[in-house]
Amino acid sequence: MYLGIIVNPLARRNRGARGDRVAELRRIVGPWGEVHETASIEELGKTLDQLHPRVTHLVGDGGDGALHWLINEIERCEGDPERWPTFVPSNGGSVNAVARKARVGGRPDAIVRALVAAAEADRPPPEIRLDTLQLDGETADGAAFHRLCFGLAAGGVGNRFYDMYYGKPDHGRTEVARVIGRSFRDYLASKVGRSQASSYSSVLFTPTRAKVVIDGEEVPSRTHRVLHAGAIDLRIGGPFRLFPKAENPGALHFQAGEIRPSRIVVQLPAALTNGTLRAPGVRDVNGREMTIEAEGEPLSPIIDGERFVGITRLVVRAGPRIRVAQPG
Repeated sequence: MYLGIIVNPLARRNRGARGDRVAELRRIVGPWGEVHETASIEELGKTLDQLHPRVTHLVGDGGDGALHWLINEIERCEGDPERWPTFVPSNGGSVNAVARKARVGGRPDAIVRALVAAAEADRPPPEIRLDTLQLDGETADGAAFHRLCFGLAAGGVGNRFYDMYYGKPDHGRTEVARVIGRSFRDYLASKVGRSQASSYSSVLFTPTRAKVVIDGEEVPSRTHRVLHAGAIDLRIGGPFRLFPKAENPGALHFQAGEIRPSRIVVQLPAALTNGTLRAPGVRDVNGREMTIEAEGEPLSPIIDGERFVGITRLVVRAGPRIRVAQPG
């Protein structure tokens, strides 16, 4: 075993860390690996160009966003997924849903210590394989677009909800409840003539215009308040669950279609617990491929918690299965 530890200084826990975190991690890792701090995607790419051929386990010292960039930069470095290192999420970010799915528990330093102990004993930790989504498409300026990810909020309520959720420093179950409560209050106020132009509900319920085709069948509506896809089921902020139909290996969960704001208001608390919104105009299914073509404004999808802008077309299908270690 040889470890590569990539520290994201912008991750929530690292922003508030005391002392020299990189030096402390290097002390923990010793001769069993390398620790690198990368403050930009350019720095990450240059680091992985040099690092990836010699590491067996790659640790993202951050959350889901850090892991997302690690996987995509490794794909750029090495086209064969079977030659990729084993990834290790470290519970070091504001959202650590992938680590929960992989049953990786503990604080980041404890996870690194467990990996070092495994390396010293020459006993690699057990692994799990996780499905990914492969996104291929085109941007507004005609450039090709490609990402690997676990979850996609291409538009609709999920996309708007992420803005409100990530816009606050506390990304936990309390903030989820606050966003829901604020949306409910604003929606009810709009029904009695007290709405504000900047209300949560007016943003949350704004539909996304797109042509959507799932496994060759077009979704009837061209407006979507639900437009999501997941490769694995995810939990954010404690009990809140996304993409339950992707719980089993090999199953992709697609959601697209129109639903009235009043039905969203009624269903939203339960939807965040069981991961579904039900309405006659919504397709909520397992599938193999979903194609999304923006109409009017380009898409600004949320991909593993990261926003990408100016996307006019996306094709969503199964990506490679990645290895994730379970130290402990």
